[in-house]
Amino acid sequence: MAFRKTQSVAAVVGKNISARRKLLKYTQAELAEKLNMGPDSLSRIEKGVVAPRFQRLADIAAALDCPIADLFKVDKPPLSVNLEIVADMLRPLPSDAQEDLLSLMIVIAKTMKKRL
Repeated sequence: MAFRKTQSVAAVVGKNISARRKLLKYTQAELAEKLNMGPDSLSRIEKGVVAPRFQRLADIAAALDCPIADLFKVDKPPLSVNLEIVADMLRPLPSDAQEDLLSLMIVIAKTMKKRL
């Protein structure tokens, strides 16, 4: 399989906290104050250096007015990653099977395009 870059849970959570904070136009200092924590602690969470405990996550989600689950959302991988995965799946197949599958994918893509 192709190399896939994965993010740690702490990095995903930190990125989402930072994005939501910025969307709400809070500074780190303002959000940290709402959470009764130091801005340096919030900074470490946002950078993914440390993972907050569950109660802290609940407090952060409440302060950011979002469900806790939103703090764990991961962006979809870029199309190039998905294409690389498909290529890796096709590679071990005999060339005639690869061509057959590619022909099927072309037919499906054309059919989907007509429906849009």
